[in-house]
Amino acid sequence: MRKEETITGRQLISLVIMVQLGTEIISLPHGEAEVAGHDAWLAVLLSGLAAQAGIVLIWWLGSRYPARNFYAYLPLIVGKPIGACIKLLYGSYYALSGLLLTLLYTDIIKRWVFLLTPRWAIILMLLIVCGYAATSTLKKLAYVSQTFIFYYFISFMLIVFSGIYGLDVRNLLPVLPDGWYPVMKGAYTAFSAFVGYDLLLYAYPYVKTQSKKKLLLTISLANACTVVYDVMVCLICSMKFSLAQLKVIPEPIIFILKSYQLETLQSIDILFLIFYVGIISTTIYVYFFLAAKAFLHLRSQGLGKQHVWVWAIVCVCFIGGFFLTKRSAILQFSSIQDKLSIIMIAILPLILLLISKLRGTRRSGI
Repeated sequence: MRKEETITGRQLISLVIMVQLGTEIISLPHGEAEVAGHDAWLAVLLSGLAAQAGIVLIWWLGSRYPARNFYAYLPLIVGKPIGACIKLLYGSYYALSGLLLTLLYTDIIKRWVFLLTPRWAIILMLLIVCGYAATSTLKKLAYVSQTFIFYYFISFMLIVFSGIYGLDVRNLLPVLPDGWYPVMKGAYTAFSAFVGYDLLLYAYPYVKTQSKKKLLLTISLANACTVVYDVMVCLICSMKFSLAQLKVIPEPIIFILKSYQLETLQSIDILFLIFYVGIISTTIYVYFFLAAKAFLHLRSQGLGKQHVWVWAIVCVCFIGGFFLTKRSAILQFSSIQDKLSIIMIAILPLILLLISKLRGTRRSGI
């Protein structure tokens, strides 16, 4: 297997931010309005805090094996047979996550920009670009994410400056009209918007920092940036539209950008979608990269080659795109993926940490 080079803390921050953003932010205000109502922003904030707890959990697990990645130390906790099954689960999960993001963004960009372009053509272009990037090393992916990080700032500024006009704070009232239950339910559904910090499972031993605590602080900063982005977007959308409007507008952010016009710059919504391709692509190729690494580690000596696994995943995803064509089917697939995300990046790492502690399994020097 190819030996990974180390990355810096700044590169980890850019990687995690780009992976966390995904496509959730485009439809997040709409989805949260249906569940949490006026308190969508509060549900997203709580979900970000839950993600921070998940970060601490994964950091704690990785700190027990600082010289090994997750796939390498997994057999030390549960043994080789069970470890291989769990690796297979993670590989499948990341491959399906990449497929889901591809389908979601294809659906959005086809409805807003490329109305007459065949779906398969958009899917193929995304998969080829992301597949090529996923054959690289973690360090090269980190370099690309650092280059694309300005998309984060540009998209954020476009949303803020386009949405500050015509805001009505009264749309946020009343606060907690039905108590905390809708907010907690909304936090559960918004958790997938912060998925991406689990990159630390694989990247932990390859991040060059002064101490373990510095590593925790670094990835926590990345999560905080995503929380600010998501909460601000939900606040703008909640103040811009009434609750009834938010429930019927699937992508309120694009709607805001489309209605905002400048003399020197037109079609800001299309500009936003173009910039967002960089963010989406980063998320997809990181998922394909992690999936390929999981399959590679099915054997301790390595199973196959990374580029072969990546292109196999791309082919399977392309074929899968022909079976998930209706928006209702994609959204149903997304709801299933949300549940899988909680299992794979929260519940399962917690179980592994408990088993590791109970068995006293620790290989800090390996």
